Amino acid sequence: MNRELFRQVTKFGLPTVLAVTIAYFLLKEIDLQEIPKTLSRLSVEALFIGFISYCLLVLAKALRFRALLNLSSSVHQIFPILALHTFWGNILPMRTGDVSYVYLMQRRQKVEATQGIASLLIASLIDLILLIGLVIAAGWLLRAELRDTFSGTVLYLMPLLIGSGLISIVIFVSVAPNVCMKLVNRCVRPLLRLENRTISWVVNKGLQVLQELTAFRSNQRFVEVWAYSVMCLLIRFGFQCYLVVEMGVDVPITRVLFALAFTNVFNLLPVQTFLNFGTTEFPFVWLLTHFGTSIEVATVTGFSLHILILLYCLPLGLYGYFRKPKES
Repeated sequence: MNRELFRQVTKFGLPTVLAVTIAYFLLKEIDLQEIPKTLSRLSVEALFIGFISYCLLVLAKALRFRALLNLSSSVHQIFPILALHTFWGNILPMRTGDVSYVYLMQRRQKVEATQGIASLLIASLIDLILLIGLVIAAGWLLRAELRDTFSGTVLYLMPLLIGSGLISIVIFVSVAPNVCMKLVNRCVRPLLRLENRTISWVVNKGLQVLQELTAFRSNQRFVEVWAYSVMCLLIRFGFQCYLVVEMGVDVPITRVLFALAFTNVFNLLPVQTFLNFGTTEFPFVWLLTHFGTSIEVATVTGFSLHILILLYCLPLGLYGYFRKPKES
């Protein structure tokens, strides 16, 4: 019991402490009144456009996961699931919000948990590849300003190698699924020989997830998923850059785009705190200050944008919760 209590305290207590610590050190550098002042510069029209864009982002996600899972359900049935998943993803720490997607897909769409996990892994892998490409493109536009901060190896070569490696994995799994399964089965065979129930269960579940991953072939559905992923990328960064401009923040939009892309790569890792406060702003502020932006402007911009995202995801989360499928 004590061990379980310690585990729960560690799981939820550490992210909370981390969030409070990071947020404290960032917020102490600014006048807190600057955040509502910055948000007040947004017109009702800009706020509305931002919210509609956020809804379109969730819609694009719903279309992508419907294609990934090859579901026959209408997008109106998938949208509430992604709306609620997006809400929990912005609230819960350490990417535990992803559990809501697996649970809701299983409960509302009868999707096996292994299929849900596999679709999340594929989507995250595609997102990472696209984000790396965006970081390289934005970094190239800012190469003169980044020359003193990052070396060419860190800024271009490493992301290029990582991106190429990930693309190679996607191609290999899609084109040669049987070979992939044979290789993995050979690697995990020693673990299964241990005849440990826990290890066997974990390995078998992992193999089931991999089996679902190999079912994702290079066909029309493959192209469709990538197209929806690009759409998600364009909408996400498009409306966030738009909101920053409408706030009247005096930061070149290319710098904002690079900082946002880097922050999104960082947040694909399970490092989030409650409400994502601190861990979202820290990489964003760190990069903008390296461009010469004052820490006050960078911090106010980061927190203002984050607050808007939380305000946008709240009504979508409520919609996803109450918009349950009718019992047949």
